[in-house]
Amino acid sequence: MKEKNIKKALLWNMIGSSVYSGSSILYLMVVTRICGVDTAGFFSLCYATAQLLLTVGRFGMRTHQATDLIPVYSFREYGISRWITCLAMLAGGLLYSGLSFRGDRIVIGVFIVMMKMIDAVEDVYHGHLQQIHHVETMGKLLCARNLYSAAAFTVILLVTKSLMLTVVVTVTSSLLLCLLINQTAVSRLDRELAVRTDSLRWGKVLQLLRYCAPLFAGTFLSLFLYNLPKYAMAGVMADEFQTYYSVLFMPSFVITLLCEFIFKPTITSIAEQWMSEDMKAFGRSVAGIVLFILVMDAVIVLGGHLIGRTLLEIIYAVDLAPYKLHFIVLLAGGGIGAEVYMLYNILIAVRRDKWILPVYALTTLLTLLPTGWLVRRFAIMGACLSYFLSCSILCAFFTVILIHEFSRRKRELTASGK
Repeated sequence: MKEKNIKKALLWNMIGSSVYSGSSILYLMVVTRICGVDTAGFFSLCYATAQLLLTVGRFGMRTHQATDLIPVYSFREYGISRWITCLAMLAGGLLYSGLSFRGDRIVIGVFIVMMKMIDAVEDVYHGHLQQIHHVETMGKLLCARNLYSAAAFTVILLVTKSLMLTVVVTVTSSLLLCLLINQTAVSRLDRELAVRTDSLRWGKVLQLLRYCAPLFAGTFLSLFLYNLPKYAMAGVMADEFQTYYSVLFMPSFVITLLCEFIFKPTITSIAEQWMSEDMKAFGRSVAGIVLFILVMDAVIVLGGHLIGRTLLEIIYAVDLAPYKLHFIVLLAGGGIGAEVYMLYNILIAVRRDKWILPVYALTTLLTLLPTGWLVRRFAIMGACLSYFLSCSILCAFFTVILIHEFSRRKRELTASGK
């Protein structure tokens, strides 16, 4: 891409990702202030489960789609596969809510899952826009849809005080808006660029689902690991503690989302560098992203220590005075988690994703039993330590694997005289 287009892509991706990140913060804040900490605890547990089920909807395809440079699959084939996975996500939400809740809470749980399902629906459009180097359009659409969803959710809950009515109306209208604006934008750009997207080979759809199944399993385990402390707390602590943990965890979650500012627009270029065997450029790109995340996390940890907890108390109207150290542990874990996210996507981009599922499976085995003990022994601090532990193990594994693959690639190129 031209330098001007790269700057536009970075700017609009930053704006879109900021609005997406901000909406996630806003939902819990609004529910906490209007409905109280008990309802907010229920909401945060449902939202965490919806985030987990979002991995079913996305099925690990986004980075694969954005770096499908040949391409092997058409946009229509990606789209059909996404509708299949979104239906599976919805089925998971129905099963979870039906088994976990009673009365109105079943409906609320299902529609919170559908709220995140919209992210999976628009993700396939945005993957295509990134594939054809129109990240700036992706950022504009992401911004517009999330601004609407956040505003609708806030206004409806303020007026009605009904969480059920709020999620039903917000989800229904947001899904319609998502389909309208994304389909319109993608169709227009494909016509302008003469991109052929309409081929549909059911064998290719099934092949794509089979290929991405290990990526989905790895991503599912990743979110399961990050939500494991919440599920461990649900068995032994009251709903209000879910709210405290979720509020403390929110900036850690946002760190990863903020890393998409610089990382998401560059992933297609990173894949091109690897394919073109420009290992110096590849190394510089990866090193630059790692340094950016480290610096940003250091700034966030320092800011969190000085004013972050106080700001959260003002925003969410909860007392976090007993949780100062807990907050720092989660922020440090969030920085490591952002590195994990970056390394995970790079391994997919360079088609070395065979390592992903084994790493997540092994990390799950290593952290599953300690998490229960940590929560029972140290309560919320145990949950924070569990998150930090899982992020650290994943980062260590993925770092070693990427260095190994990079070194092997350089040796192969040197041996062939390139």
